[in-house]
Amino acid sequence: MARIADGGVPSSFDMSQTDRRVRLDDVNRSTWAAVAGEYAVEGWSDPGELGALTYIADRVRGLPVLDLGVGGGRTVSLLRLLTADYLGLDYTPELVELCRARHPGVNVEVGDARDLRSLRERSRSWVVFSNNGIDAVDHEDRQAVLAGVRRVLEPGGIFLFSTLNKDNALFGAHPGTAPVTTWLPGSLLPADAVSVSPHGGEHSDDVSWLRPLRNWQRLRGELRDEGEWGLAPFAAHEFGLLTHFTTIRGAVAELDRHGFDVEAVFPCDSTRPQAVDDPVFGMYMHLVARARA
Repeated sequence: MARIADGGVPSSFDMSQTDRRVRLDDVNRSTWAAVAGEYAVEGWSDPGELGALTYIADRVRGLPVLDLGVGGGRTVSLLRLLTADYLGLDYTPELVELCRARHPGVNVEVGDARDLRSLRERSRSWVVFSNNGIDAVDHEDRQAVLAGVRRVLEPGGIFLFSTLNKDNALFGAHPGTAPVTTWLPGSLLPADAVSVSPHGGEHSDDVSWLRPLRNWQRLRGELRDEGEWGLAPFAAHEFGLLTHFTTIRGAVAELDRHGFDVEAVFPCDSTRPQAVDDPVFGMYMHLVARARA
């Protein structure tokens, strides 16, 4: 694997060397491996997640769940409050190791959401993919994730996931235009800023702002804007991630093509669902989708 630069992006990253899947995997897995310790957290990622899990709780209690992108295990305790029939997967070995250490005896494996063939068809009643984990793969691989989730869900099963909002200003942002944001550890929820932007201020002699700039410069050539979806460097982890974004319209249409009906949409900053047809303005959103029979 290429050497990791200060902000997490491989220093030898060359957009012309490999296909898009490998590029995204190299960037995102490397970044998460470098910051794995930040994901030793517990609790809700944001109010929207709390609202969405409360919304489905009575229907999924005691039923088998698949927890995709389990990371350091933040969701393990939350989901096991609802069911003991639990399986967690993550494609980053360092995070799986952390999750197992924090939750001994829990069924957590290294696995890729794009390839769920090892799981029996219709073997899960609900699937969760939190922390915008589905956005770590490109648009084509996203379709493989959705198809795989649909295959392992029983008819009427629930898919709860969060995804970055393309209608938010963070799509296409760069270090000079992105809001000065401090991210809560293990979450994509912003906290009160504790650092100052490169434009000046009390700590303007701090050169740490160079890390996001270097990362963004390495990844900016991958920016894609396809209308209802896009791919762009994302501000979390000092612009160390290359992620997928979608509009709510694009997400609903995409889910429909894979045999899902969207029941509810929870903006990340609210425990209350909003109408599926209403625009979403928050940084990301949680969708509750039901597999059609």
